[in-house]
Amino acid sequence: MDPLTPEEKKEFQEILSYFYGDQTYNWNINMNVLKLLEELLRKSDYCSKYMDMVPRPFYVGNTLNCASRQARNAIIRHLKGRDRHYYLCLRGAAIGMRTKFQAASMGL
Repeated sequence: MDPLTPEEKKEFQEILSYFYGDQTYNWNINMNVLKLLEELLRKSDYCSKYMDMVPRPFYVGNTLNCASRQARNAIIRHLKGRDRHYYLCLRGAAIGMRTKFQAASMGL
């Protein structure tokens, strides 16, 4: 695999700063950090699949029709949002991985 260019490192630092703030600009972006970023996205994707299935608020009216509509909409959200991640899922995965990212950036 080719080494990362300075521009690529800067782009990855900007992506990671979305989760961890300005401290990421002091991190050394290496292949271990990129592997962790891939893991973070995988965890978020897993969470996001299930977030699509969470029912949205019910409206006044026929409860059976509303429940049926909610189920259909959940399936549609899941099928349409293949590359979409919920902010809650991204943040949740990122919080649990902060120390891993810090260690990887130090080469540990």
